[in-house]
Amino acid sequence: MSSNFKSTTLPSYKDNTKPTNNRSLFQTESDNIKSNDEFQGSFTPIADSTSAHRVEHYFRDIFTKLPYNTQRAYISDYNEFALFCRQNGLGGFSATFEHNEYCVKKYVEVLCRSPLAYRTIKRRLSALSKFLGVAKLPNPIIQSAYLRDFIRLSLIENRKFRFSQKQAVPLTIEMLEQINNAIIPDSLLELRDVAIINLMFDALLRADELVRVCVEDISARNNSLLVVSSKNDQSGQGQYRFVSSSTISMVQEYINEANLDPKTKLPRHTSDLRGLHSGILFRRLTNHKTALLPFNEHVPSYKANVLNYSSIYRIWQRIAKRAGIRENITPHSGRVGGAVSLAEDGASLPELQLAGGWQSPEMPGHYTKQANVKRGGMAKLSAKRNR
Repeated sequence: MSSNFKSTTLPSYKDNTKPTNNRSLFQTESDNIKSNDEFQGSFTPIADSTSAHRVEHYFRDIFTKLPYNTQRAYISDYNEFALFCRQNGLGGFSATFEHNEYCVKKYVEVLCRSPLAYRTIKRRLSALSKFLGVAKLPNPIIQSAYLRDFIRLSLIENRKFRFSQKQAVPLTIEMLEQINNAIIPDSLLELRDVAIINLMFDALLRADELVRVCVEDISARNNSLLVVSSKNDQSGQGQYRFVSSSTISMVQEYINEANLDPKTKLPRHTSDLRGLHSGILFRRLTNHKTALLPFNEHVPSYKANVLNYSSIYRIWQRIAKRAGIRENITPHSGRVGGAVSLAEDGASLPELQLAGGWQSPEMPGHYTKQANVKRGGMAKLSAKRNR
């Protein structure tokens, strides 16, 4: 499958009137990246033909073998920088150190005025540094003490560090029990929504992982969920997460209800596309909320009948309101809350990593800082004094 990128060649720095004919980094077709509108864009051109060849060789020999998510991240980051260059009349990277330093500095200024998180800005700069290294062009991100200090101080000044520390309100085990006690599902809509909340808590799922869960991925015998495609699963082999028996029962009730015709109360035939016999588990409902919309991944007109982040967000808001939860819980609250609840219950860091599929202990350690506060000296003193 060929890529569907629209490559826009920017003018070189030395000549702002004549466009360069060099091909951009990902102008070549790739079988590893699916055609998708969100990938369309332009990539950073380089005026030097030798550097362009180095980039082409890297693309052919290395890039197409990288994990899909890594390719996707690089493509997105290069597209954003290319768009910035075009909008600001810059010629992209060249063999001139001062010019590259100027381009990156201006780009950092724009990024720091945006609502992007600190880690996102650092990732974008890391992608540009990688590109410069591949092309063997002067890399001020590494070599310029001035630029390094400028980046660091700009991030501090714009309070990106503080913004990056904000995390979703945790959905704790107590809040989850409040939801389950307050909402007794009596419709397909509520059966689906309550199952979603519980599954995201148990398996510490992100929204993008939830929408890809299939009926076949859940094992009642092993109390497990196979997360086929995950942000941290660069190998693409999948990760297994724990699912409680109560959550599995909720999911099964939802499936059973979806497979009943609301008019006849008879089971749907396996060929009925409104049934839930296989494939994507959580789908959109009809306007009357009594049946699933027909779905078949091979029928283009039916592909839109699955959930996306916006619909998942609305589900969380609706459930919170029904259960009387005043905190602003979001789709990421289940993952954060699951980690915090595990930490409060004394789970070790390796156990947290396994529960959430984290490869590094950094993120679960970050998520569980709140739990550690309750174990500190002041917490113990307050407990002794009944404060």
